Amino acid sequence: MSRFLPNLSIGSLRYDDWNVGIVSDPISRFLEPNYKPQVVWLPKQRGVIQADPFGVSFLGKVHIFFESSDYRNSKGVISCAEIQGTGPGHEPRTAIELPTHISYPYIFKHQGEIFCLPETGQAGEIALFRCERFPDRWKKVGTLIDHVAGIDGTLFKHEERWWLFFTIGGKTSLSDLHAWHAPDLLGPWQPHAKNPVKCDPGSARPGGTPFIVGGSLYRPAQDCSKTYGSRVIINKIIKLTPGQFVEERAAVVEPPEDGPYRRGVHTISAVENITLIDGKGYKFKVAAALRSLFRKRRSRPVS
Repeated sequence: MSRFLPNLSIGSLRYDDWNVGIVSDPISRFLEPNYKPQVVWLPKQRGVIQADPFGVSFLGKVHIFFESSDYRNSKGVISCAEIQGTGPGHEPRTAIELPTHISYPYIFKHQGEIFCLPETGQAGEIALFRCERFPDRWKKVGTLIDHVAGIDGTLFKHEERWWLFFTIGGKTSLSDLHAWHAPDLLGPWQPHAKNPVKCDPGSARPGGTPFIVGGSLYRPAQDCSKTYGSRVIINKIIKLTPGQFVEERAAVVEPPEDGPYRRGVHTISAVENITLIDGKGYKFKVAAALRSLFRKRRSRPVS
């Protein structure tokens, strides 16, 4: 086929194919230098991208929430799948859908209720939703930060204060980390005194759930220094106050060495003693290739 497509780039014939994986080990194992996780991947349809997994336990069962989108229209919705044993228990189904694209469904429990902070950057806000009927009925309970196209918002409580980390859509979405803080989940939210608290495409943009090991707080971040979604850097937070932020690299999470999703990883999150990750592979755009082939063959001179 290549002899008919001499000027066609490989990138025009493929798309990034993401999927969600389950690792039956706690997230702390990823701090070990030689740890090799065993990943069970979710089933998926061709052309459907599944990424940004987060989990929550409900009635004794673990459920995964993740972005699901068709690469042809790029409008994401949030899907949900139940885990049974070490793998998925049923086909994923839509849990949250909004008029605009949504992704990165950061889900957590607070005071006996389940909340989700999906990425709603296209709507120009960072909004919080509460679950009214699990898993598919949610109510918006507040806009934490308005007029900000927040990307990959990550919300957690640390030393009696709520923290919200994110980047902002645009030229710095891969590199500039912003932090806000509040005394209560619903605010009032205030910006960190030194925003952006970090400018580094290699370890700034949030990439999963912060976690504590041995009394230290760790924060997964995306390494986009060479390409989007190449790997995850786990940072150890040294100082986190309204006026200070210091962190250092603690571990690197590389994509799996083999299998269909070995080209990248950009989310790693914890639920119970399970770790959820995503992985990137490449898929061939059959229709695009056939159209290009047809055009090239028609343009060949007749001998």
